[in-house]
Amino acid sequence: MLKKILIVAGVLLVLIVGAAVLLPIIYKDKIVALVKEEVNKNINAKVDFGDFDLTILSSFPDFTIKIDQLSVIGIAPFEGDTLTSAKQLALTVDIMSVIKGAQIDIESIELNQAFINLIVLKDGRANWDIAKADSSKTSKDTSEPSKFKVVLNSYAINESRISYDDASMGFAMTMENLNHKGKGDFTQDLFVLQTTTAASATNLWYGGVKYMHQIQTNLKADLDMDMQNMKFTFKENELQLNELFIGLDGWLAMPKEDINMDLNISARKNDFRNFLSMIPGVYKEGFKDLKSGGTLELKAFVKGTYNEQKMPGFGLNLKVVNGQFQYPSLPVAVNNVQLDLQVNNPDGVPDHTTIDLKRLHVELGKEPFDAKLSVRTPVSDANINATVKGSVNFANLNKIVPLEQGTTIRGTMNADLSMAGRMSAIEQQRYEEFNAGGSIVLNNFNYSSKDYQQGFDLKECRLTFNPQHIELNNFDARMGKSDIQANGKLDNLLAYFFKKEILKGSLNLMSNNLDLSEFNNQDGATPATAKDTSAMTLIEVPGNLDFTVNASVGKLSYDNVILDNLSGKVVIRDQAMNMENLSFTTLSGVMKLSGIYATRERKKADIALNMDISGFDIQQTVKTFNTVKKMAPIAERANGRFSSNFTMNGKLDEHMQPDLNTLSGGGKLSTANVTISNFGPMLKIAEVLKMDQFKELDVSNVNISFSFVNGRVDVKPFDVTLAGIPTTVSGSTGFDQSIDYNLAMNAPVSKLPSAATGVITGLISKANTKGANFSMAENIKLNLKLGGTVSNPTVSTDLKETSGKAIDQIKDKVKEEFDSKKKELEDKAKAEADRLKKEAEDKAKAEVDKLKKEAEEKARQEKEKLKKEAEKKAKDALKNVFGPK
Repeated sequence: MLKKILIVAGVLLVLIVGAAVLLPIIYKDKIVALVKEEVNKNINAKVDFGDFDLTILSSFPDFTIKIDQLSVIGIAPFEGDTLTSAKQLALTVDIMSVIKGAQIDIESIELNQAFINLIVLKDGRANWDIAKADSSKTSKDTSEPSKFKVVLNSYAINESRISYDDASMGFAMTMENLNHKGKGDFTQDLFVLQTTTAASATNLWYGGVKYMHQIQTNLKADLDMDMQNMKFTFKENELQLNELFIGLDGWLAMPKEDINMDLNISARKNDFRNFLSMIPGVYKEGFKDLKSGGTLELKAFVKGTYNEQKMPGFGLNLKVVNGQFQYPSLPVAVNNVQLDLQVNNPDGVPDHTTIDLKRLHVELGKEPFDAKLSVRTPVSDANINATVKGSVNFANLNKIVPLEQGTTIRGTMNADLSMAGRMSAIEQQRYEEFNAGGSIVLNNFNYSSKDYQQGFDLKECRLTFNPQHIELNNFDARMGKSDIQANGKLDNLLAYFFKKEILKGSLNLMSNNLDLSEFNNQDGATPATAKDTSAMTLIEVPGNLDFTVNASVGKLSYDNVILDNLSGKVVIRDQAMNMENLSFTTLSGVMKLSGIYATRERKKADIALNMDISGFDIQQTVKTFNTVKKMAPIAERANGRFSSNFTMNGKLDEHMQPDLNTLSGGGKLSTANVTISNFGPMLKIAEVLKMDQFKELDVSNVNISFSFVNGRVDVKPFDVTLAGIPTTVSGSTGFDQSIDYNLAMNAPVSKLPSAATGVITGLISKANTKGANFSMAENIKLNLKLGGTVSNPTVSTDLKETSGKAIDQIKDKVKEEFDSKKKELEDKAKAEADRLKKEAEDKAKAEVDKLKKEAEEKARQEKEKLKKEAEKKAKDALKNVFGPK
């Protein structure tokens, strides 16, 4: 019986192991698709990965999940940003905990060759906050919490890169070639987390200033983890930054949303040499042979609560006494370095911060440099007392520190300025109560290196200070092929520096040649601005400037865009450049430009432009602006010149390329001496109409009105002659290269397709055999429908409809001839009737006249007879009266 049980158990074990090996292979694709689908359903990001491996063989009795080429890409407002990418994510899980189901024991998580990109916007939104809210839960949900648990024993991040960019605090940090490990019993409420961290290069920025550059970093930290109270206490730890060793003591707690802390930082070694290792120009190959002296004191604390309304108190005490150093191979030493800096804020209220730079003194060879600074109530009404005095001969630097091969630096700087007073005096224009004066002058400054071979050559830069403003009396520099001359003034510098107010000013900028690509240098850039210089990158407009720039530039270039004879005014304000009447020549033509370019949105620019273009060369335009191919693909096959006046609104992406789906606008366009050759849709028309003339067209002197929105360019009807055929064109082109056009042609019959003319000619012949005398009209109305895409166009025309139109024309002609004959007969009949009528009327009138005359004659004769008879009677009567009786 026992033997059978063992056999059955063995078979079951083989089946389980076999299933664990085979099922992931058989259903691999379905598992991958299901995992991607479910993950993307539950987070506000786009998750993808390549190969997926689930095996038990390499880690039996545990099983290991390996995910290759993992990526987590953000969506708005972090669209396109990588949150995480990794060559491989590996999880080793206790198989028995999976079978039991109550608690999953993860033995280890490893992230290999990863890029972790953490971003916080100015409004506090973080790109790692990607979990979707559980809509199934409400505030009234009284269901019991799940008893399901996941336990982690150890984790590791290997050969990775981390970037943290917090715009809300003005803080950023990167760590290259990071290796981090953590180990602890996460099943316990109280345990020790043992961690080690190493990075080959750490960079740190605060307020736009780079404080750490390529620092080698090592951290060993053991923390007491109180998971119930979410309190973490530093137990044994040491942070090494190059050769500066720092100890960290204290605790940090997150019981709810607040972060409470009490941390103390101090230098473990007190040699000035350790502090020197933090200076990029000093810490380099050969540093181990450096001769140095002097002592260092470094202490700092952070204590209090951090949340959206509060920040903890902080303090810094940094002292250097009698510091000095010299490289054995170089002739000049740095001597008498004295530094005494205290920064204190006891309660986290920003206005309670005090800054005391009691002394800064350094002698570069025989040249002394001194500075002092005292600041009180920096927020409400900064009380400032500062002096700077000294000179620097930059040519001596290569005698003090070993410069990299190919690096040269020379020139002089002389500084002598002081200021004392309250900010309110300047703000209320009580300049007599604020003492400020002096100057900073740089002469014949030159710098070049193997990474900056174009070099920077500053002939002179002169700044003079007074309580009202800073005058830039002269700035004359060259950067590679570029030259810049400038003058102007700055206002509100102190309020800008101490109260983060807007820096105001006006500047006159002149240049014979200005290549903006030479300014696109990553050195000193924060993670947010460090970009790939192989492509155009977004020019970001600072938000704390209010500048008016009057520019006159002989030649300005950026990437493949070249502008000549540029002049105009640019107002920089509120993270936007307002261009007023900019004028320049480019692409063999002239452009006048007005409008706004704004970078208020991360990695995007808003544009609202009005452009008046005259005489641009089409081919140069296509080669310079890739957008033209999208908006007007016909331009790629066109030669000649065009002019246009149009408006454009929309957004540019991080590479200064228009986001086509956001563009809207419109205007007018006219052409001059333009030919179109071998354009796909025209070739298709040539094929359909059997007319090779459409393969090459002259479209000069065309005037087009257009508008664009929602990814389509709509062309209003315009008249043009194509291959000798008067044509009215209307329709639209999609930015996706789809086309939808109507071509209404008034086509000569001789140029129609033979299929249409054959039918029409047959109908005419048939009609003429029956006695008609018809001929074809000179022109036939023909409509073409142009569809499909630019690369795969379609042309449709109903030849039957075309023939029908010709038949209608024949019918119209027959009716016209019949109507003409009918009218002719009607006219003849009417004329004969009128003649006969007239003859009858004339004959009747003659007879009437004859009878009338006869009657009149008879009446006359009767009247005469009666008259004679009357006369005779009268005479007889008289005789009787007067005669004898």
